Amino acid sequence: MKAEKVKAEFTNLQTHMGPLRDSKFKMKCDVTYEDLLLIMDGGKRVVRLHARNINNVHLEKKAIRIAALNFEVNDDGDVSVASGSIRLEVGNDSEAWYKELWG
Repeated sequence: MKAEKVKAEFTNLQTHMGPLRDSKFKMKCDVTYEDLLLIMDGGKRVVRLHARNINNVHLEKKAIRIAALNFEVNDDGDVSVASGSIRLEVGNDSEAWYKELWG
């Protein structure tokens, strides 16, 4: 699956390893899910999450919210590992994304 220009909101972040000090951030990104790997590419900041680290997925009106553990945040070459909540505004495709990630 693929979606372009998605608003992504990362909240309640706890950094386990690396230089990331943000407890929350937002970015506009291209989202790809294939081979059990969810990649959110915002250009300078890229987040990679394996499906086994998805704790829960909630369906919202025009978005999905993912509770995720141990995902990689590559911030212009500085790699960190964090856990927290990820909200992806995928619009009318939110139910299809929900079924793909959690179904």
